[in-house]
Formats: sequence, structure tokens, C-alpha cells
Amino acid sequence: MDPICHTLVGAALSKSGLDRRTPRAMAVLVFAANAPDVDIVATLFGQNLGWRRGVTHGVPALVIWPLLIAIATMAIERWTRVPGPAQARFGPLVAVSAVGVATHPFLDYLNNYGMRWLMPLRNQWFYGDSLYIVDPWLYLLLGLGLWFARRGRLAGHADPGRPARVALAVASIYIGAMIAGTTIGRAAAVKALGAIDPRQVMVTAVPVNPFRRQLVAADADHYRVGTVDLLRRVARVDSVVSRGPRFGEAVAALEQTAAGRALIRWARFPVVKGLEGGGLRFFDLRYSNGTGPSWASLDVSPALVAPGASRGLR
Repeated sequence: MDPICHTLVGAALSKSGLDRRTPRAMAVLVFAANAPDVDIVATLFGQNLGWRRGVTHGVPALVIWPLLIAIATMAIERWTRVPGPAQARFGPLVAVSAVGVATHPFLDYLNNYGMRWLMPLRNQWFYGDSLYIVDPWLYLLLGLGLWFARRGRLAGHADPGRPARVALAVASIYIGAMIAGTTIGRAAAVKALGAIDPRQVMVTAVPVNPFRRQLVAADADHYRVGTVDLLRRVARVDSVVSRGPRFGEAVAALEQTAAGRALIRWARFPVVKGLEGGGLRFFDLRYSNGTGPSWASLDVSPALVAPGASRGLR
């Protein structure tokens, strides 16, 4: 999910009552809910697909992050002498940090970009396919909960955190419904497509509309692309996309570089398209249609396709 969603989740958790567990809870929870995305620095080194949603998001990191955040919070509090009614304690800081951090990879897993839960032990991608990466309905639910919680606090209500708890509960129900929708949609797609491996079928959320899903199914050397209507439980194939006659050549060329190998490992529905001059474009059908360069593609020059070549990615 995007940083706005992660931030709203952290803030809502704080206002739901966790801010009573320890001083600095709001800052700690907002930071913890975003902490795994420190791997955004990968883009500065050209390693976006190689590093993102890996080591900082995996299960081992879920144990380490709360300890690091608690230590850093206590150190900052001591060095800066932050004013407040009480000093934060290590145990409660670890506990609230653990809650905030845990929400991040779970939400990231629920979209179709993927999550590497087992990094650094195993470089394998997992997909929840149930939430679009920018979900306005979660913005609305969590934003309203925070707004009403703030109003309740200013008005002196006995339980000002109740709106935030309600918002988190409704958001959880919505997420559960979206997961169920993906399960129902995948079943409808597999039934409509006939003899196809269900593991090769992606039925994933689309922007805004929770009752529609994008469909991509891998079958031999091509993909069937379409939509699923959840209300009618009907899957429709709109187009068939070839994997590309020169697929093997492109993969062999990409294997020669770190960026190429990272893209190959990440690509779920890879396609190869020929370019003018003899070059090739390798891209993932989830995020690119191959009509132009994108973050989800790499171009292979004719020089790299030639046997024994060692350079040519761009």
C-alpha cells in the first residue's frame, strides 16, 4: 500500500487507545507503520526490484524493527529531553511498535505487487491480490475515524478513541470482504477458463470499484486478459497476449545483469516485445503494456541478444 494508507493506519491505532500505553505512541506508531519502506533507498542505487519488499519487510524484520524503534525512541527522548508528562518505557514501546510494524507487510501483501515474506532466507514472492495499492475507501474510513476521534477528544468525551476503533473494525471488515471477493472471482475465472492451472490465474483489485477484478491467466505461451464481475460472478476475456516468440533470447540476455535477474524473479506475467532495430523489451503485464519504457520493463539492445554479448541493457 502507499505511505498515506500506512500513516493513517498507524495514526488510527494510536487514537484507538494505544496512545494510553506509552508516551510518544502516535509518533512511534506512525513511524512503525511506515518503517519497512526504508528500502525506498533502493531507487537511488537502481535496485528497486532487487531490494524492495524484501529484507526490511520479511518475517525476520518484524522481530527486529520493534526493538530498533524502541531503542531509537528512548535514545531520542534522552538526548533531546522531549517534554512530556512521563518518560517512555522500553517494554510498551516495543509492544506498540510491533503492532504498527506488523500492519505494513500485511497490507503490502494484499496487493498484486507482491511481498517477500521469507527474505533474506528465501527470495520468493507472495501475492494477496485483494487491495489496489491506492485505496480511497480505506482513506475515507480511517480518515473519518481520526476526525471523529479528534472531535471527541476536544469535546471531552469519556471515550474519544471509540471512533478510531470503529474505523479500524470497519476497515478490517472491508479488507476481509475484498479478500473474499478475490477468492470468489478466482473461482469464477477458473471455471470460465476451463482446463487451466489455478496457480497461474491472477484475479486482482482495480481502482475504486470493489465489485470488479482484473484478470490475467497464463496458458502455455500466451496470457488471457480480461475482467471479473463479482456481482454476477462472470469472468470475461477481452484479449490474448503472446509471451513473445523471442522470450528465451530476452531472458538469457537479462540474466547477464543484476537488474535483469531481479526483473525476471519479480515478473509474474512476463512478456517480450520486439523493438525497431532488433532490440527487445521485457515487461510485466501487471504494470506495463510494452508500448513504452516503464519501471516494470527493461529494454535489451541487439548487442546483448547476440551470443557472448555482455552489455546492452537500458
